[in-house]
Amino acid sequence: MKISKKGIELIKGFEGCRLTTYEDSVGVPTIGYGTTNADRSITGIEIKKGMTISQEQAEDWLARSIDKKYGPNVMKYDRLYHWNQNQFDALCSFAYNIGSIDQLVQYGTRSIKEISAYILAYDKAGGKPLPGLTNRRIAEKELFDTPYSSKDEETPSKPETPEKKVSYKGRVTARNGLNIRKKSDAGSNKLGLLAYNTIITVTEEKNGWGKVTVKVGNKNVVGWVSLNYVRRE
Repeated sequence: MKISKKGIELIKGFEGCRLTTYEDSVGVPTIGYGTTNADRSITGIEIKKGMTISQEQAEDWLARSIDKKYGPNVMKYDRLYHWNQNQFDALCSFAYNIGSIDQLVQYGTRSIKEISAYILAYDKAGGKPLPGLTNRRIAEKELFDTPYSSKDEETPSKPETPEKKVSYKGRVTARNGLNIRKKSDAGSNKLGLLAYNTIITVTEEKNGWGKVTVKVGNKNVVGWVSLNYVRRE
């Protein structure tokens, strides 16, 4: 079984992509779509401070990590559970973030219902719950619990939700900062980075993204941020 586009977009949406090394919420050197030295068998190099990679390299590491490491980790339990596509996609996202699903499934001893319930327990970093992880676990559980039919792949996608005018203050909860994107899409060009705890004003909402106008350097920038990492004030 291969991860679907839906699964890839789920991972990309929560990981984001940064082409220069940064430290995650617990100080681990990270680059691209959340690639760390835990993936050294895939990258073949050590992730170090000051590194820069291309978008193409980030995409390649993401795809190969799923195909060679995280997907196989999920599939080794397929003989017990017979995953459907939505379950597989959700667990690939979980494994990509946590490292594996071994503990989640208790090495094949938990039922599907128990696995679904325990997904939500893995929302901590350094022993503390993080809003970004909590939101990711909720999204993974929702996908895991969604019934799947092969016809799903043939169903035309629904039109995007129109932009909704709003006006409220929000606080950035992403410890490593929150990217401002040109469009409401995790793959869109980055316009800047908002620091942790920054207060912003959201003026429009669309598909889980918020439109903001912020000062970057000496100029005002209009862009979009993921609302998974914004707490309303």
